[in-house]
Amino acid sequence: MFRSKHDRLFFISLLPASIAITGVLILFILVMLSKSYESINTFRIELFTKSVWDPENERYGVLSPVIGTFVTSVISVALAIVLSIPLSISTVEFLHGRIRDVVSSLVELMGGIPTIIYAIWSLNILAPFLKTYVMEPLHRYLGFIPLFSCRPVTGLSMFTAGVAIGISLTPYVTSLIIESYKLIPTMYREACLSIGATRYEMVKILLSLSRPAILASAMLGFARAAGETTIAVATVGNAISVSMCLFAPAYTVSAIIASQYGNAGLYLYAESVLYSAALIVLAATLLLSFAGLSMLTRWRERIVV
Repeated sequence: MFRSKHDRLFFISLLPASIAITGVLILFILVMLSKSYESINTFRIELFTKSVWDPENERYGVLSPVIGTFVTSVISVALAIVLSIPLSISTVEFLHGRIRDVVSSLVELMGGIPTIIYAIWSLNILAPFLKTYVMEPLHRYLGFIPLFSCRPVTGLSMFTAGVAIGISLTPYVTSLIIESYKLIPTMYREACLSIGATRYEMVKILLSLSRPAILASAMLGFARAAGETTIAVATVGNAISVSMCLFAPAYTVSAIIASQYGNAGLYLYAESVLYSAALIVLAATLLLSFAGLSMLTRWRERIVV
């Protein structure tokens, strides 16, 4: 395994950090489980099948924030993928020289902007815009569809939160797609061009080859979107309700934790309930992250020949 004594010593020097990180993750999960046990043991399955937040009477149900988390994450990932694929193709295939550098720098700059900036912009600019030009027309003309059946009142809703988080997620997903797209061996491009394929046809073939990587990027993006807090608190509407309508205000798990954790210690079960809600999101994000990274790793091993 080790070719020399120095290799063995180098490996041993890396072990403490590796063990420490793994230990922190395990400890983190154990703390979440222990903190959640009290509320799960008390309220049992009703904790996850009801939507109620009434600390005064010790009545809780986290169905609404869990559904809100998954709905906003699906919207954000869908938007991020729709924006990221054209941006990635343009950057890799069509832009050259200084223009490519400028676009790449702008994407990296967007990825480095603090989420509080996205939150303020979304609250004051994006939400009113979506309410006037997207949500109200959809409700007016397609209100018979359950997804658009409720009239938007303030513009703060699951839809707005999903769009806002999706915009902030786009640089991250774009970087993953660009990295994967660049890993496709040059021989595939040469093969396409050698048989007379147009640039459009070549891109279609390369995209089909990178489909597993795009799916893995979506999974990793979902895991990141599910934990977004600042943007969600500002734009989701913060209401305990379950609705099929995307324009209804709701809660996400991260938003309800940020809003209610400060006072949760004053009540018997409130803090434990918040840990239980966070535990669901943690489990989902860990599974998706593991699945996405595994898929991405297998794809890279298969495509890079």
